[in-house]
Parts: sequence; structure tokens; C-alpha cells
Amino acid sequence: MPTASFHRSLLPGLLAMMLASCGGDADKDAPLATLDAPLTRNAADPALREALETPLASDPDLTGEMNRDAVRPPDRPLNGALPLLSPAQAKEEALRLAGGRLISAPAATKSIASTGTVPATLAGLARQTLASRGERCDSGRESHDMDWAGRLPPVLPVYPGAHVTEAAGADDPAPCAFRAASFTTGAPVGEVMDFYATMAKRGGYSVEHVEHNGAQVLDGAKGRNGAAYQLRVQDAPGGGSLVDLIATGRDG
Repeated sequence: MPTASFHRSLLPGLLAMMLASCGGDADKDAPLATLDAPLTRNAADPALREALETPLASDPDLTGEMNRDAVRPPDRPLNGALPLLSPAQAKEEALRLAGGRLISAPAATKSIASTGTVPATLAGLARQTLASRGERCDSGRESHDMDWAGRLPPVLPVYPGAHVTEAAGADDPAPCAFRAASFTTGAPVGEVMDFYATMAKRGGYSVEHVEHNGAQVLDGAKGRNGAAYQLRVQDAPGGGSLVDLIATGRDG
């Protein structure tokens, strides 16, 4: 049976073998550590360092796709915009608003050509319209805001499915108050004229048709509150119509 002194004599040899084994692993790991160190410090490759340090960017065109298949809705606010109407849908809605039947706009009674300066803004055009009727109204109190398009008289709304490009108005005392909107529609000039001639007559307005510098103009008035309107329609490039609609005074 081995003695305790024999076991003690083996310990130095065992320790030497264990240390040699550990030293061998350290030697094997040394090259790997040498490679890892520069990468950890982002110092070996400038391109790698730049890629790691540059903030992540997102493509705005693809942002909405990232959670397309998720159960929750996309991370963007809902908007209240109504879908655009097709020409057929717009015509159907115009017919509905007109009570199911459109009358034809009267033929033009005269053609006017003028060389006067055209106002640069819709509000300026509205003031010019008021002045042509003999109204003396202060300027400068009007405002340009798309909300005015929704405040036109109910019988003279923006044409169904149209795209409003400008709107203005003023809450001045009658007859100087006005609401105005400029818009484009895919409907041809004739259909737009018939719609507003029908709506104006249903609303108790008179209807007069003149041609002014190539544009078709409907004018009319009613009551004692200075309630009147002017509609200017002309062909839009590529089809459809360009429209300026101005309602003045107080309807009612």
C-alpha cells in the first residue's frame, strides 16, 4: 500500500502537468484574443467602426410596411380625409344633391372681354365681385383658410368629389360677408354649370349666364341681405374644370 510520503512525492509532478495544460490553452487563445481586441475597440476597420457608430436610419417609404401584418394598427394617426369620388360617383352625388334631376344652365346672354387686372388671391376676387355690385366693403379683414369651403351656403356647396385648392372668407356684416372656394373637378364645364344652375334656382337665387374672357360665369342674387353668388368655370388642362365659387351676403 502506498504511503503518504509516496503521495506527497507525486504532487509536484501533478501540479507541473496541470500548469502546463493551462499554459497550453492560454497559448492557443492568445491569437484569438489578439484578433478580438481591435474589433472590440472598433479600431481595426474604419468602415466597421463607422457602421457600428452610425445611428440607424429608416426609409419613410417602407416604415408603414413594418407592421402591416400585425394585429394592432400602424403607428400613425388616422386622418379624416374622405376618399376621392370617381367621375361616375361624383355625377351620381351631384344628381342626388340636386333632387334627382338637373336643369340645363341658361344660354349666355352676352360675352365680355376685359383687360383689367385679375386679383392674385381668391379674397381679392371676392372683393372685386362685391365692388362690381356697388358694395363698399373694407378689405383686410378676410382670412384664407380651407374651413371656409365648408361654410358655403348649403345650396351652393363645393362640387361633389372636387379638390379644393384655395378658400377664403370674411364674417363682415351683410352684404360684405363672403365665403369663397377654388377647386378642380373631373366633371366637364357643362355638367358643373347645370349643377349650380339647378342648385341656385332651388335655393331661390336668380341665374344669369355670361361669358367673361373665355370663362363661363353664373351670377345670381336673392332677398334683402345681400345674398348673391358668382360661379366662374373654365376648362382645366387635361380635362375637367377649374372653378371659383363666391357667395356673398347672408343666405337666409
